Amino acid sequence: MNTILCSCVLDGITVERVVRNEVLVMPDMHIHPEYEIYYMFNGERYYFIEDKTYRIRKGTLVLIDSMYIHKTSELGKDFHDRFLIELNLEPFSTFFQSITGMGLAEFFSRYSCVLELDEQTQEWIELRFNDIMEESERKLDNYNILIMLKITEILLLVSRLHSERLIPSNLSMSNKTKHQMINEIAAYITQGDVRVKTLDDICHRFFISKSYLCRIFKEVTSFTIQDYVNINCVKRAQKLLEDNDLTVAEISEKLGYNSATYFARVFKKYTETTPLKYRKKQHIIKQKVRNRLPDSQGE
Repeated sequence: MNTILCSCVLDGITVERVVRNEVLVMPDMHIHPEYEIYYMFNGERYYFIEDKTYRIRKGTLVLIDSMYIHKTSELGKDFHDRFLIELNLEPFSTFFQSITGMGLAEFFSRYSCVLELDEQTQEWIELRFNDIMEESERKLDNYNILIMLKITEILLLVSRLHSERLIPSNLSMSNKTKHQMINEIAAYITQGDVRVKTLDDICHRFFISKSYLCRIFKEVTSFTIQDYVNINCVKRAQKLLEDNDLTVAEISEKLGYNSATYFARVFKKYTETTPLKYRKKQHIIKQKVRNRLPDSQGE
C-alpha cells in the first residue's frame, strides 16, 4: 500500500513524499535530464548510482546529477518513507544563480553526493521539507518562490558540509561482497576508452560466466547488464553529439557498433529522441545560453 503525503508539480519542479509498504521496483531505464534531491525519512533501500551501490537509511540525503544512472531496490522490509524533488534546469537554475552565483548544472556537477546526516541536521532539513509540503498544499501567494527558497537552503547546506569537510567518505556504501564486485564491473564499463564493453569483454576481465554476470548484476542493480552497457553508450554518444560534428555513422563506429541504424535505435530507446534531433536541441539550448550572457566586450 502506498500513501502519498505530498504531490505537487510547479513550473520545472516536482515535489513528492510517499510512504510505501509494498515492494517497489523502479523502471529498468531510469536516466533523465532532471536533477534530483532524495531524502529518506524512514526505512531502508539500496540505491545504485552510476557505478556504486549505497545503503540508504533514515536521515540519508542524496543529490543526483542530470543524466546519472540511478535506481533504488529492496533492502529487507518493504516499508520506507521518502521525499523526492526533481528539478528541471529552468526556471530554478536562474533563481538559484541569482542568490548563490552558481548555476544548477555547476552545483550538481560539484556536489552530487550521498550524505548520512546527524540527528541535529536531520531535524533541520526535515523542517525545510515539511515547509515545502505545507507551501505546496496551501498554495498561498508566492508559494512557488518560498518553495524555491527552501530548496536553495537545502542545497546551500550541502555546499557548507563540503566546504567544512563534514561529509563522511563512503559511509553509506554497501559492504556486501556481491555489491563490491558489481561496483568494480560497473566502474570498468563506465571508465576507460570510449568503446562500449561487450559481455565477453566483461566476463573475460572478471573471470565469470555470462549467466552469472547477468544474474548477479540484475540482482544488485535491478538493471540488466545490457541495459547498463547501452545507457552508458548513450551517455557517451550524447557527449560526442554535443562536442563535435561527427556524423551519426562515425559516432556509431567510434563506440564500437557495427550498424549506425541499430545504434540510432538504441539511442532513441533510452532518450526518446534520435541522435540528430538531440544534437539540434542541444545546439539550440547552448545558443540561448550564449544569447543571455552579457557582452563584456561591449560594456
